[in-house]
Amino acid sequence: MCGIAGSFQIDPARPATRERIHAALQCIAHRGPDDEGTYTNGSAVLGQRRLSIIDTSSAGHQPFTDEGGRYTITFNGEVFNFQTLRADLEAQGHTFRSHSDTEVILRLYTLKGPAFLHDLNGFFAFAIHDAETDSLFLARDRYGVKPLLWSEVDGRFLFSSELRSLLALGAGREQDPVSARQYFAYYYIPAPHTVFKGSYKLLPGHCMQVDKSGVRVERWYDVVEASRQVPKSTDPQKTLFELMDDAVRLRLIADVPVGAFLSGGVDSSIVSALAARHHKHLHTFSIGYTDDPFFDESRYAEEVARHIKSEHHTFKLTREELAADYTRLLAATDEPFADSSALPSFMLCERTRKFVTVAVSGDGADEVFGGYTKHQAELRWRDPGAQEHAVRLLAPLWRALPRSRNGKWANRFRQYDRFARLAGTPEDRRFQELAAFTTHAEAGALVARPSDQAEMDRREAVFAEAFRRMPGMNGALLADVLSTLPNDMLHKVDLTSMAHALEVRTPFLDKRVVAFAFSLAADQKLVKGSGKRILRETFGHLLPPVVMTRSKKGFEVPLLDLLRGPMASFIDATCTKELVESAGLDLSAVQAQVRRLRSSDPGTSQATVHALLVYLSWWKSHAL
Repeated sequence: MCGIAGSFQIDPARPATRERIHAALQCIAHRGPDDEGTYTNGSAVLGQRRLSIIDTSSAGHQPFTDEGGRYTITFNGEVFNFQTLRADLEAQGHTFRSHSDTEVILRLYTLKGPAFLHDLNGFFAFAIHDAETDSLFLARDRYGVKPLLWSEVDGRFLFSSELRSLLALGAGREQDPVSARQYFAYYYIPAPHTVFKGSYKLLPGHCMQVDKSGVRVERWYDVVEASRQVPKSTDPQKTLFELMDDAVRLRLIADVPVGAFLSGGVDSSIVSALAARHHKHLHTFSIGYTDDPFFDESRYAEEVARHIKSEHHTFKLTREELAADYTRLLAATDEPFADSSALPSFMLCERTRKFVTVAVSGDGADEVFGGYTKHQAELRWRDPGAQEHAVRLLAPLWRALPRSRNGKWANRFRQYDRFARLAGTPEDRRFQELAAFTTHAEAGALVARPSDQAEMDRREAVFAEAFRRMPGMNGALLADVLSTLPNDMLHKVDLTSMAHALEVRTPFLDKRVVAFAFSLAADQKLVKGSGKRILRETFGHLLPPVVMTRSKKGFEVPLLDLLRGPMASFIDATCTKELVESAGLDLSAVQAQVRRLRSSDPGTSQATVHALLVYLSWWKSHAL
């Protein structure tokens, strides 16, 4: 796990900027505190900040050049099946000078070219320079666990793991109003776009060729096609157990201490239970809230830990501690991202890093196996019964009742209102609405600078792709894997873990597990009243019954009390007329959200105010 950056001089007539690589690497030093390296040859400049996980010796130093001197790689990520791949190569007579997965990856590329990507089981983003042809090959993993951003500006191709590093290489800083509008709707900026015009995220499962003729992007992996290659299983539960058990086993391989995140929910409990089968004296980690028992699920995590006999660590947080780390999270955010669960994740990663360098997590299960509340809603929209009809008939009542995420009943009314409002809406439009935290009208009102509506419509149209590729509920799950997963959940994990040089591994996103899951009929994974059905039936015997019968609860944070309490003065200091207007936002709309937050009926304004604080703090640090 590392941070990478570099450039390629497409137009030799333009000024070279090789000296910028060190500033770019300094911007991502937190991703790799153990080592730094650079490489310059022909038109290419490669750089890397290393977090040593596999082969921590100097033999794993990067950028890494093959023995013939033709190919050089800068690599971020882990390939979990590298030992098997290496053994196969050694059986063919190949020798290696390190024990790293990086050398195995580079050797495979020299032998097979881009086709070698299909051999890799892991997550990654890398760039390989071919000194003979003076060209670059870049690729990103199947599901978007590791980031890779790029820009073509002034005759140069630039790339990096983070946007701030891309800026240090010379990327432009012109605000994209369409991205701003999408940000305030979804609380993230959907790929391939970024907050700045001309800078992009390479999509998951895509690769790039860069040479003197320019930049070419193409898809190398398609989950739909991969699922069609999976043989039908006569015993899906047995197959899934074996795949997940091996996925966890592989992700425990490291030359540094390894632990597991354990929230007490279904997904992290399954991963922790499987990890305990393969790892003696497993350490598990969770977050709790001292002042807010409604949001505190640590008791469930502790019950699971006792059951699997792990050495458990619960980090109890006060509102004052949350407030103290709030601004630290904002400083670590390199592009506006307002999923509020990033705050406890940030704090959990920091505390976990004091014990281990690698942690396995349950991320990806909700998207792949159907664990979100919206998936249950989608099932009910598709096959409504008496209860669903009643909720629709009572639509005026839900609109009149208080709706927010701040309590059990207010959240229930919020869900009923949304269900009634979206009933009868086309499935792709429903997905788009459910992916958003605010309406597009509310998001648009916050952005003062005009945006291109045709461009907005074009970007929004991508949400429909998944429903064209797979029918029924599998289309809804595919939409989450293609959008919510990389743009929100995996971005959050990368942001908050790499801020503390902690590697997080996701067994549910093993390529074999995902392809198998999408080869199954949707009703094998979830039915009305039971999300992630196959997970509960397959792994229930490993865990306490209370875990398998619990309803889904997100990694939430007591945001309302935090913003009304210890963060109140920060809001006033941030939402100033000068900063709001310089960031291209509408002052009256911003002030209205702050007033509502402080009113007797805050609704969901705390989430919007949080999104504003993230955007304004980021703008002040990176765009001014």
